[in-house]
Amino acid sequence: MNMKNGFSLLETLVALGVLSLALAGALTLASMGVRSASSAYNQSLAFFLASESIEYIRNVRDSDILIGGDWLADLRNCLGVDCVIDAAKESYSEAFSVCSGSCPVLRLNSSSGLYTQNAGDSASIFTRAVRIEEVVAGREVKITSAVSWRQGSVNRSFVIEERLFNLAF
Repeated sequence: MNMKNGFSLLETLVALGVLSLALAGALTLASMGVRSASSAYNQSLAFFLASESIEYIRNVRDSDILIGGDWLADLRNCLGVDCVIDAAKESYSEAFSVCSGSCPVLRLNSSSGLYTQNAGDSASIFTRAVRIEEVVAGREVKITSAVSWRQGSVNRSFVIEERLFNLAF
């Protein structure tokens, strides 16, 4: 019997096939992990962008009350229509603008890290639409902040609703 040391060609091919299957499984899991992390990151960012708009509107309401004016003075343009908020603007009257058709994408200022509506900043994947609706005239409004984005081939969105009251009433 003539035994050779080493592997035959067939044994080598079988070993490579088994190794390839093991690596393919591990790489698939790693790829799914990266996609899941990206999806979770975008969903968290959408939550913070939606929350930011609610907090900004609450701040505007509080400021209007503190100066003794109409509690919705700077928010009236957004009653019943979709608006965008640019929190980087100097004044409240400049920060809100009505969306004509669909709302534009948010833009990311690379130096400050703020999301704005400044055309000079880089476009992000997020679009935010804010709507203010009067529930009880002069007393209560409902704010809806919807952030949407595209994750791969899937359209995603995150919506927050909040009620604000006239504290000066």
